[in-house]
Amino acid sequence: MAEEINGLARTILQRFKNVEEAHPERVHPLITDEALRNLVVAWETAPVTFTAPVTDAPEDENSQWQWLWDQVEYDRDYLADCVKIQPGKLGRLLDRAKGFRLIYPDGSSNTNAIKFVRNEIAKTMQSKTRAK
Repeated sequence: MAEEINGLARTILQRFKNVEEAHPERVHPLITDEALRNLVVAWETAPVTFTAPVTDAPEDENSQWQWLWDQVEYDRDYLADCVKIQPGKLGRLLDRAKGFRLIYPDGSSNTNAIKFVRNEIAKTMQSKTRAK
């Protein structure tokens, strides 16, 4: 996870997290997208750096979300390797994850998304155990 985000950026990010955590149904894209599931997990282990904003936060919500992401640096090769996709395709996948707010600029993932992925892993493990 990225270093501690301070001040206004932390407040704005927490507001986004609170809204998303209250709506578990918003993780529905994970049902059919394995690469997106892999990204949600990989994002939490990726080296992410959040730099201090040099501009004031915008007023509207979508601009604030983009403003937060503008402060983020991450290792694209690491993520592409973890997700098992070509680095050139990572940008589009990241845009989807950001758009659905499945990952956050501080290096964390939506807790409902993580719960979903864990549940899917548990189901897979149970079915493999039964098959033996």
